[in-house]
Amino acid sequence: MLQKSKKKEPSASSSLTAGLYQTPFYPLSYIKVLIQIGHEPLPPFKSKSIFGREQFFYPNNFSYMRYVYSVEGISGLYRGLGMKIISHSVATYVYDTVNQMLDETENMESEQSTERKDKNDEKLAVFVKQTSKELTARCWGVIISHPFHVMGLRCMAQFVGGETAYSSWNIFHNVSEIYRSEGILGFFSGLIPRILFEASTIALTSSLAYLIKNYVYEDKEIDALIDLFSSLVANSVTYPLSLVSSISCISGSSLMAARPPRMALYASWIDVFKHLYDTNQLKRGSSSFFRVYQPFESQIAGFSLGHGTVRKFN
Repeated sequence: MLQKSKKKEPSASSSLTAGLYQTPFYPLSYIKVLIQIGHEPLPPFKSKSIFGREQFFYPNNFSYMRYVYSVEGISGLYRGLGMKIISHSVATYVYDTVNQMLDETENMESEQSTERKDKNDEKLAVFVKQTSKELTARCWGVIISHPFHVMGLRCMAQFVGGETAYSSWNIFHNVSEIYRSEGILGFFSGLIPRILFEASTIALTSSLAYLIKNYVYEDKEIDALIDLFSSLVANSVTYPLSLVSSISCISGSSLMAARPPRMALYASWIDVFKHLYDTNQLKRGSSSFFRVYQPFESQIAGFSLGHGTVRKFN
């Protein structure tokens, strides 16, 4: 989910700075995407859970990072970084611009309104207005930046097949590739589940925080902790939509990662959700550690998915 930015005058420099903030932790985001699309080059191992029960686990994300580094070096950990920076910068600029427009409209309405409200009604009205404004600004940022988001994810997915169809920095090359193979709609693959993810996460986070702050624990000193708790709960609940969006962004492309036997051929994002639900994979990629191996059978165009070599952890 996009990070909420402070209210300020929209500027290209501040938006670019926000995009560059993604660089230090980009390899972790990159590994998460590879896991989300089902690429598991390292075999699972047998070990014990925190409850002492023997289970099979996939190696953690840092082991995955070491594997990518061993294959492609340090540059391989930054596939798609340019598109990620551009995507986040555009989203931040649009978010700030829409927020500024909404603030100006709100100020004009406040000057014209003389109606007095009860304290509780006023709290609820402020909550609804702030949440609606956040939803509007965030969703516009997602919509405008989504084509660059698609390009970034496809750059990452090229690791699976070692392709070079998409560039980490050349926007025009990527535009040509997507338009040639999928047309205009290719730029907005996975947009609907991504918007649903952003909107539902904001709504759930805001609602949970509002209820706790006003009806459970009215202590301003821990507002930040309540916000953090609400965000973690909301992201956990809405994570399947993020997963569906990532897969949908890549599905339909000519990449090896988007074709059988690596990935099923989906007609829509709803098909992606149904397939993940049927195979109990809706939380795939949500954890960096203790990644439980869940074997499943799925026949796609004559290929069998979900089988890997299992090794014993000593």
